[in-house]
Amino acid sequence: MTHDDAQVELEAVLNTIVDGVIIINDRGVMQLFNPACEKMFGYKPDEVIGKNVKTLMPDPYTTEHDGYIQNYLNTKTRKIIGIGREVRGRRQDGTTFPMHLSVGEAKIATRTIFVGIIHDLTRRQEESEKFENLQQKHFHLSRVSAMNEMGSAIAHELNQPMTATINYLEAGKVMLDQNNALDVEKLKSVMDRAVDQTKRASEIISRMRSFIRTGDLDKKPVELEICLKTAVELALMPFKTVGIKCTYDISRDIPEIYVNSIQIQQVVVNLVKNACEAMLESDTKELHISAKRHDDSAFVEIGVADSGQGIDQEQQEHLFTPFTSSKKDGMGIGLSISESIISNHGGRIWADINEPLGTRFCFTLPISTGDD
Repeated sequence: MTHDDAQVELEAVLNTIVDGVIIINDRGVMQLFNPACEKMFGYKPDEVIGKNVKTLMPDPYTTEHDGYIQNYLNTKTRKIIGIGREVRGRRQDGTTFPMHLSVGEAKIATRTIFVGIIHDLTRRQEESEKFENLQQKHFHLSRVSAMNEMGSAIAHELNQPMTATINYLEAGKVMLDQNNALDVEKLKSVMDRAVDQTKRASEIISRMRSFIRTGDLDKKPVELEICLKTAVELALMPFKTVGIKCTYDISRDIPEIYVNSIQIQQVVVNLVKNACEAMLESDTKELHISAKRHDDSAFVEIGVADSGQGIDQEQQEHLFTPFTSSKKDGMGIGLSISESIISNHGGRIWADINEPLGTRFCFTLPISTGDD
């Protein structure tokens, strides 16, 4: 095969390959720009060949690129060369897109060239975003469903402070209507109690709205004890007349954790609700909530233990399988959703036997600085 034949064959390969191929010299100047790159970046070859490859990069890659090449040529320390990684490219119109970049080195006579192979990740990112949006909608519907199931309990919980408020206000009205001298301090005390009850009702409503809201799904620093107790109190609303004793054991050495507090509360509400339902027929009704640093200390471990009838080995194997439930009217998706949420946070969830009675569900969450 002649040199010309080899050149024609190489061009045919480069013209048909679906990934972008760019060849640059040791100064970062582009020498080859295949058709796949034209589609990705929107440039014609004659618009970029002879220019620095930084043309195709947004900040901060623009300022870093030449330094990478010179560092490698001087020290042979690999930061990009021979290592694939995800970066962003900049199109001719200024927009950016995600891509996977692999860079290889080749020696031709006395010259060093670098060959970049580029795979456009735009579609993968779009599919990932669609999946995440659907998943978040699924999580939200699950929270709304949980609130619907607890509707009567919530109504009862709201009715108590509202009734008390009305009674206090009526008492105040009677005091104002009396002909004898008004006891201002007594009236003030009655009004203060009415305000306290109104605040209590407002807090319940605020808790409901926060639990079922959509919107901000970012992870933020959260004080774990407050997060847990808020969720537990919410989940216990329908079971206040059952006689469940709830205790806490939360270590004081747990720092703030970076989580989506709404989703973590969703997991806790589901586990506590399941635990309470498991104890309805039990003589002993004890719920224990714990939180401590996990064995490797990079995680915190949260536990929800009950004194119910427990679960057998077969149930334990399928606990987190969607649409598997031991409850007569259960759909069996609560634990599956909980597993997805914990997995998305970088943790894991499992169930153990709680000696001497019941089941203990545990899940871990990474202790993070928020920079990960």
